[in-house]
Amino acid sequence: MKTKVVTLEMAKTLRKKGYKESCLAFYGLDGELCNAEGTNPILQDYNAPKPTRGRGSRCYSAPTLSAVQDWLRYKHYEVLVCKDTFFESKPTYFCRITRMKDGLSRDTKPFRSYDQALLDAIKHAITLLR
Repeated sequence: MKTKVVTLEMAKTLRKKGYKESCLAFYGLDGELCNAEGTNPILQDYNAPKPTRGRGSRCYSAPTLSAVQDWLRYKHYEVLVCKDTFFESKPTYFCRITRMKDGLSRDTKPFRSYDQALLDAIKHAITLLR
């Protein structure tokens, strides 16, 4: 299974919502996805401001979907991917987003792939953050 990273738009939203975790990938100045280079790649918070003429950081951390899922759990939102094989011959995936402080949950629409369902659930969960 390939490791999926968030889109540039989601990376920008995560930065606004306070995502400050270290990553190996980031979106550069031109908006293109880049990886940490070198023989010993270093985990780094690319959202941290850099001293570039007072404009702050123009790079955005590009975490994996599972890293964002873990960060949301820390922010008290559980994102659970479920596989439904009961009603259809082809399996479908949906996500349940649960706010852990009161157990309130919501489900996403069904998707054909695990990654699509997880990406949609993460988008929904990020909008729920204050």
